[in-house]
Amino acid sequence: MAGFAVVFGLWLLSAYELLRGLRDVEQGVTAVHESFQRGEQVLTTVRTSVLLGSIYLRDALIDSGQPTRQYYRGELNRLRAEVDRVLPAYTPQVESGIERAHWADLQRELEEYWASREIIFAPDAPRTTTEAAAVLRRRIVPARNSILEIVDSLSALQRESRMRHGEEAAAQYRAARARVISMAAMAIVVGLIVAFVVARNVGGLERQIDRQRLAAERNRRDLERLSARLVTAQEEERRSLARELHDAVGQALTAIKMEMGVALRGVDTESRARASLDEARAIAETTLQSVRDLSQLLHPSMLDDFGLPEALAAHLRSFSKRTGIRAQFTHERMDERLSPEVEVCVYRIVQEALTNVARHSGASSCTVALVRRDGFLHLTIEDDGRGIDQRTVRPADAPRGLGLIGMRERAQALAGTFVIENRAEGGTRVVVRLPVITEVQGPSAEPQRLAG
Repeated sequence: MAGFAVVFGLWLLSAYELLRGLRDVEQGVTAVHESFQRGEQVLTTVRTSVLLGSIYLRDALIDSGQPTRQYYRGELNRLRAEVDRVLPAYTPQVESGIERAHWADLQRELEEYWASREIIFAPDAPRTTTEAAAVLRRRIVPARNSILEIVDSLSALQRESRMRHGEEAAAQYRAARARVISMAAMAIVVGLIVAFVVARNVGGLERQIDRQRLAAERNRRDLERLSARLVTAQEEERRSLARELHDAVGQALTAIKMEMGVALRGVDTESRARASLDEARAIAETTLQSVRDLSQLLHPSMLDDFGLPEALAAHLRSFSKRTGIRAQFTHERMDERLSPEVEVCVYRIVQEALTNVARHSGASSCTVALVRRDGFLHLTIEDDGRGIDQRTVRPADAPRGLGLIGMRERAQALAGTFVIENRAEGGTRVVVRLPVITEVQGPSAEPQRLAG
């Protein structure tokens, strides 16, 4: 930011210097032009007055009548007053010493010229034409010519002064342009330096971001692998617990139940011992059913034995029986078995989704649809409850719903997608899309299926 501020400041300074230089040049040119115009006007006035004065003097000498001479004398006074008005007002504005000297000479010559006219109006003025011509030739014409020469010299000096001022304005403009170019070049150099520093820093930041992104990607893959291993370990542990409950505890309870049945045959029907044995047998029956239900919840053997559709149908029947919520299950193109990972994933997602329906939705019915199409398995779970707050499905709010995290991670672990949303007609919709590969049925697969 500091570098760009310096560059911007240099550009502003160069623009200011350019505008100031142009303004100074323009003011100088304007001042020179106005001074030249005023000087030309003064010289024109002097030249015109001198020429007219010469004509008036000549006419006054030729026409010797008293009224006529008074007229010409008044005109000459008017011309002198005009020259005395403009000349003293302009002379102090002259800057050049040479021009000042010429203007001073002009004033002296004018004084002599105006003084010489009094000869014409004096009592001893020439009476004849010959005398008048002699006076004009000896005094009036030389004074007039001298004044005109001075006026021509002043005109030449003013033209030279104007040219000199023009050259000075051009030099001033070149200096201003050089300053602007130097500042612009400095701004470009500073800009290149700033750009290099910024590019270097940005490059370092990009490399750092790439390293962090790669590290985050590695961590994400590691977390996904860890999550997949945790899910696999969890399923294996559940399968082991379910097998132990089914085989060990279930068989033990079955044996207890059978032994109580044998014991009941040798006990009197009205005795107190028979009542205790009947009660113990009922307890064993209830416990055996609870063990079987717990074994099914941990890992349903029907999923390994009969496949996903049958296991889901049985789970929905059990769900409806426990919660009183009507549950409907439909499936299409599910004749072939899926891989065990996909079947377990779908079963657990349905199990968690139905648990959420029972706990949070307040729904009276729900549907589960399973469709296999174009190499993908589409699972849709819908209910007619109150819906879900969308904030709970955002990643920032993920800790609010660990069940949603589990369902999403199970789907992503198999390169699938998980979406939860509110239905337009009310309730919640869960949509899962998983790529599927048909499980190869063979001799190696049969023992695993029978082991469940």
